[in-house]
Amino acid sequence: MTAQLKSALNIATRTHQGLIRVENQDASYTNPGFGFMAVADGLGGHQSGKLCAELTTGFFEAAVKRQRPSSIEDLFQSMKQCNLALIQHQKDHPQVNGMRTTLVCGQITDDHRLLYGWAGDSRLYVFEGKNGLAQLSRDHTVRESKLDAALTPAEGDHHILTKSLGGNQVFEPVCGSVQLSPNHIILLSTDGLTGMVQDASIERILSAHSSNLNLAADALIDAALKAGGADNVTVVLAQIAAY
Repeated sequence: MTAQLKSALNIATRTHQGLIRVENQDASYTNPGFGFMAVADGLGGHQSGKLCAELTTGFFEAAVKRQRPSSIEDLFQSMKQCNLALIQHQKDHPQVNGMRTTLVCGQITDDHRLLYGWAGDSRLYVFEGKNGLAQLSRDHTVRESKLDAALTPAEGDHHILTKSLGGNQVFEPVCGSVQLSPNHIILLSTDGLTGMVQDASIERILSAHSSNLNLAADALIDAALKAGGADNVTVVLAQIAAY
């Protein structure tokens, strides 16, 4: 079994069905001892989105306990293997063919680097008091693709994903890394938060509750619900304990 993370990690996780959806198709997995966290959002328009998200987080729960990623390449390959496992599950169970999910995940290393990867529009941010909120991921949507091509996005393009897990054997996740300090708060979330709450408001909430991740997580969920709660919403907050 893989060795545990040398530094203590504080984590707070919250999820809510929202005020409109009849089912929560979000899933999350966190392992503070191993320094790993993941959030998945099953696509509501696809069959078995809830199952797909749960299979994805379950895949990483098993994989991390065997050997936590120690490099960007490790994380990249784990995400690709997860995608293949989802495709194989659909082959074995044709009744769930078409299931898809987003994924954002992070692994903190012993030297306090955050290895991260994502596919879809679930997001990763880091917050630090002096520098505020910084988004590390970029949504894999038609809107962002059009902006890259200097085209004008149409209404609704931000809802159309260009990348997700479970649908294509030619799957290339996006991964990166960033150095952390104990002042950094890591935020992983589904678009049930970011589609309802502006980044400036997220930043204010994290600033107001930077010393208590549980209060911050509660406040983020509450903000999404007060804004209308149009989607399932899941947040994971993590911070290296001060040394």
